[in-house]
Amino acid sequence: MSPVTVVVDALLIVGVVVELVCCVGIVVMRTAYDKLHYTGPASIVGPLAFALAIVLREALSQAGIKALLVALLLIVASPVLTHATARAIYIRERDHVEDPHS
Repeated sequence: MSPVTVVVDALLIVGVVVELVCCVGIVVMRTAYDKLHYTGPASIVGPLAFALAIVLREALSQAGIKALLVALLLIVASPVLTHATARAIYIRERDHVEDPHS
């Protein structure tokens, strides 16, 4: 077993464990705000670990580049989507949007 295979396996294990823990956290938490905290690692750490494992295994081939691009997209979009979701929950709970200038 080569060192690269060991590192790839470790990254895949880390990615799977992070995703599983986040899924359990989402199921266990009661409020939507608490559940949002578990989407962060699931959309940043997990995909990054998987992308690195693919790049180490396949090098910078077409699969490696696509994996990095997907991970980058998730890393960039995750905070924006989490904020938009939290804002939508806030507005729905209060049945209106508060004007910050009033």
